[in-house]
Amino acid sequence: MKIVVRPIEKVEETEGLIIDPTMIEFGKTSVAQADQQFYLLLGMKKAEKSVEDIRFLGGETVKAVKGYTFTGVSVDFEKLASGFDGFSVEDVVTAFLEGWYLGGYQFLHYKKEQETNIPALAMDTEQYGVCVKTAQTRANAVNLTRDLCNEPANQLTPSLYADRLKTIFRDSKVQVDIIEADELEQRGFKGTATVGKGSGYPPKCAVLTFNNSEGHHVALVGKGVTFDSGGVNVKTGRDIAEMKMDMGGSAAVVGAMKLLADMNAPVHVTAVIPMVTNVAGKDAFLPSDVIKYSNGITVEVGNTDAEGRLILADGILHAQELGATTIIDIATLTGSIGHALGLKTAGIFSNCEADLWKYKAMGELTGDPVWPMPLILDYKTHLKSDCADVNNLGTSSFGGAITAAVFLHHFVEEDRKWVHIDMANTARPWKVQGYHVDGAAGFGARLLTEIVQAEFVK
Repeated sequence: MKIVVRPIEKVEETEGLIIDPTMIEFGKTSVAQADQQFYLLLGMKKAEKSVEDIRFLGGETVKAVKGYTFTGVSVDFEKLASGFDGFSVEDVVTAFLEGWYLGGYQFLHYKKEQETNIPALAMDTEQYGVCVKTAQTRANAVNLTRDLCNEPANQLTPSLYADRLKTIFRDSKVQVDIIEADELEQRGFKGTATVGKGSGYPPKCAVLTFNNSEGHHVALVGKGVTFDSGGVNVKTGRDIAEMKMDMGGSAAVVGAMKLLADMNAPVHVTAVIPMVTNVAGKDAFLPSDVIKYSNGITVEVGNTDAEGRLILADGILHAQELGATTIIDIATLTGSIGHALGLKTAGIFSNCEADLWKYKAMGELTGDPVWPMPLILDYKTHLKSDCADVNNLGTSSFGGAITAAVFLHHFVEEDRKWVHIDMANTARPWKVQGYHVDGAAGFGARLLTEIVQAEFVK
């Protein structure tokens, strides 16, 4: 038997069913039965609704029916769309399905248990086929980002990560090039080679190229620290297992490249992903070490736990060497950004400040929220070093996310547009609700896709 999803915004809409008024609250799901038919009542009461709210309902719906033995799930999309002013039925179907596919995600690769049953969604594929394809494509990219973040550290070392990228893009238009450990210094990746010295897992760098447009060239740079113990400045947190997700920025970049390629988007984009494991070993880099970068800037290591910015600098420099005119980097970079913005929203910086509010709107649209942050170059004074051009750690205990952005700004050439996203506290969902599930959030893939595409429609 199928279960019928019935959106409700008013109590009187539920003829034949006796309900409690609380059931119409937005996102509330309740299973009811009448005349041998099962219904999933889906609360819709909310003053203003967004496209993210539609995805939210899709996620709540799939979670509500998961584990049941229904033969299928039927949704009255016309009725659902009537509750969202300003959206077409196709818009609503696409967003709902995206939430459905994301909410049904499960990471069970290392568990004995089989996947929890999810009843099939009964769809008019002739009418909504394009919606289904679009939603699946977007959800697949986010779920790929989640998969990478959820992998245990011993299953996603730099070498295994590189192999994974080759597999992901094997049958696509994305070209995958891997810069091996013994090539890094010669190719200008001094920071990456240095940070990865202490680990038995050699560092690498992946360069992914999707050239589907002439002219403009955008680069994505993702922090790929597959595990971060802090190095010699070892982390002292109660549970640092979370540090397997310190490659969340790189996972977002991979998800965006997957989405752009699957959409066959008319863009020219290159992803640069330095990949390291930051641990304390006999060859580990030390506080006071000095790194000379390919642009001649020298950096004193003030703290080995501020390693992300050291490898991102390599990525930014390489992106410029490849000719990218717009560079977007994303990283789980500073705990300070969480102190400023909490756990739901990432910080976004740019040397083109006027665009920041446009990116905020993109974040709201895609479900990857960001908030504009100031690039205060006067804070360079906090990065002074006695023996090098700059220190990788600021001397002030305030504004750490801004200081980290200012550090990266040293490596951006004047004629390049640069965007920096600090997503340190968004690798996991701030709350497991809607289409968010336990584990990684998949943050960033959709936002990066929108930003890249916007660069090609000016």
